[in-house]
Amino acid sequence: MAIDFEYIAIEMTILAAIIFGAVYVELWYYRRSQKKEDKKTKKMILRLIEEDLTRKQRFLEDSIKFKDYKPFFTNVWDSIILSGKQTLLSFELINNFEHSYSWMRYYNTELQQRGHVGNEQTLLELLGEIKKTIESSQSLFKQL
Repeated sequence: MAIDFEYIAIEMTILAAIIFGAVYVELWYYRRSQKKEDKKTKKMILRLIEEDLTRKQRFLEDSIKFKDYKPFFTNVWDSIILSGKQTLLSFELINNFEHSYSWMRYYNTELQQRGHVGNEQTLLELLGEIKKTIESSQSLFKQL
């Protein structure tokens, strides 16, 4: 009963190749499904931001038209940041969206600290800046 080391080496090599192949295929499939999920999530985030900015633009136009200065809600962008999903977007998009929402937060701060009485010109200027940044963000959506 002699042990043939050649057969053992061949069997171990074949077994190692099968295990390596199985791990490789599983990892490849996981990465592929993750890419699909990230692409779907990115598309949903962009649609959510686009709809939010459209609502903000209507809100802004109504504020100017009726001189009814109310704060903006920036919860959509805040929730994207808190979830960590902004990493799916390119740096240019993140930078642009953050710029738009930062102007909204600045407007909210001005409105809260000074109120709208006697501060109307400043608020109108800020609303003008917000309008520009929203239009800039919306132009990016057309390029996508």
